[in-house]
Amino acid sequence: MSAAFERRTFAPGELIFKEGDPGDSLYVVENGRVRIWRGDVEHPTVIGRVETSGIFGEMAIFDRKPRMAHASAEMESVLMRMPASVLREGLYGADPLLRQLVQLLIDNIRTMARRLDELEAKLGGE
Repeated sequence: MSAAFERRTFAPGELIFKEGDPGDSLYVVENGRVRIWRGDVEHPTVIGRVETSGIFGEMAIFDRKPRMAHASAEMESVLMRMPASVLREGLYGADPLLRQLVQLLIDNIRTMARRLDELEAKLGGE
């Protein structure tokens, strides 16, 4: 499986992917820290941080929808990139109930993110 990964180093602040990009890969943080955020560069809403051994970018692969957030390196970070095709190949052999459970969790996360966006829009308009 490690042959499926491509190693790349990102400089502090460098964008890994943008919200709305297609989900063509997932990433494993070999070293460093990645910030997951929404909004614009001047006023980001930080959703979370992914540190060494963490994985991110998987949701867009599972449900084939655009990325729901931006990802950028907070410090120099070495990431291992796995193409979506490799992960999907492994998923096709997984138990159908497990695939359905993963899809349900992703749908719930996307619904929560959409509701948070709506709430922020209402609060920002007041």
